[in-house]
Amino acid sequence: MSGQGTNGDGVGAQDTDDRKELRSFAKGGVVTLLGSVGSAAAGFLMTVVVARLLGPAEAGVFFIVMALFMILSEVTELGADTGLVRSAARLRALGRMSDLRRVTVAALVPVLAVSTVTAVALYACAPWVASFFADAAHLDEATLFLRVAAPFLAVSAARMVALSGMRGLGDLTAYTLVNVAMPVARPLLAVAAVGLGLGSGGVMLAWSLPVGLTFAAAAVLLWRMVRRAGSGGERDPGAVREFWLFSGARGVAAMIEILIVWLDVLIVGALVSNHDAGIYATASRFITTGTLVLAATRIAVAPQIAALLAKGENRTAEQLNTMATGWVMIASWPLYLALACFGPFVLTLFGEGFAEGATALAILATSMLVVMAAGNVQTVLLMGGKSSWALGNKVAALTVNVVLNLLLVPRLGIVGAALAWAAAELVDTVAAALQVRYGLGLRLGLRALVLPAFWALFWFGGGGVVARLVAEPTALSFAAYLAVACAGYGLALWRGRAALHMDLLVETVRRR
Repeated sequence: MSGQGTNGDGVGAQDTDDRKELRSFAKGGVVTLLGSVGSAAAGFLMTVVVARLLGPAEAGVFFIVMALFMILSEVTELGADTGLVRSAARLRALGRMSDLRRVTVAALVPVLAVSTVTAVALYACAPWVASFFADAAHLDEATLFLRVAAPFLAVSAARMVALSGMRGLGDLTAYTLVNVAMPVARPLLAVAAVGLGLGSGGVMLAWSLPVGLTFAAAAVLLWRMVRRAGSGGERDPGAVREFWLFSGARGVAAMIEILIVWLDVLIVGALVSNHDAGIYATASRFITTGTLVLAATRIAVAPQIAALLAKGENRTAEQLNTMATGWVMIASWPLYLALACFGPFVLTLFGEGFAEGATALAILATSMLVVMAAGNVQTVLLMGGKSSWALGNKVAALTVNVVLNLLLVPRLGIVGAALAWAAAELVDTVAAALQVRYGLGLRLGLRALVLPAFWALFWFGGGGVVARLVAEPTALSFAAYLAVACAGYGLALWRGRAALHMDLLVETVRRR
């Protein structure tokens, strides 16, 4: 009898701890979701502003320069962003606060040094770089864009590392506010720049300036958080070395990851035209906008997963990841199904000529269903310390991406680029999922995803097909489709809210 009672108490205590972790994630998830929604909406608005102000060809040059900036920024982060999330969370969980300040400085100083050198080189070599992707009519403009953006490249990577340190230390509210400020400011500044007669160079400045401003804010906030954390706990002389061993592999993987995201835009611009690159880049912005829930859950869940795995609490980590994946699917599948069905209409929001990207958009959106169903498997892999595994996945995905782009883009244009990107994402996602399940030994909880997948496919997939069969893709038919699909889907989710842990989310929102 006493043995059973003790066991029952232990199970009850474990259940309480599990529930506490889930509630903590729900709270952080709500904060970061709100921030991600604001950030994604502002980013989408900036895409609309650029497309309408500049047109397909000029917007193509703008997005290619933006792609180069993002690639170089990711490369110069050196993997320290993810490394600092993991290290800060682990050091805090293990009580090793004396190492936190050393690791933070060791993360930021090399990143700032490498970024500054890269920014100077980009500014000096701008005409030469522009000649690789811009046609003769837009060469001067491409050079101007590069030189306007280059100075801000010096702090872009350090900005992300500082924000990542804030994430690792658990202050998601401050992280969210700083991170949202940049995309919110961009479209406002762009409209103001054009209104002041600054032209396309002013639009590029509007996109770049918030990088520097938010870096300053993030650096100050991070340093205050590190000082408040104190300096107690055991000091490990190898803490910095351990940080860079992890971050080094992650840095290469992150570079490959950003290449996969933007390489197709560069290839389309080089092999087809700036006009097609503009259409493709604009269509693909819908896809990145749709990952807002994935980003929100990643931001909230990464420090918790790192801490749980460091303490050997794998069961709770599994539950946390399963719940997060369910929420990602619930929110993202309807969007991607709607984009796949109504691409010809939604692309007209950017202006005339952009509807040519509808087929490419449908391919990209369909592939994202699988990516979203896997949830944050890459994050779990990284927080489990397997950055070398993630690197291998990225190398395989990039190889697929490059080979298929070179084979398909000359023949199929932006449709070929979409197929190449989709194939690369599937390779990366499936590999990471298998490694989490069989390498780390964490169950993925796929059975819990069947119900939300079915209802999303029924209402938004089936409903979209029916709507397209009976009506042209217009604003009226799109609005009617969304009204019916959202009502049916919402009712289905409400009835199954307990099984999907939606009750935790509702409770958290009410408390806030």
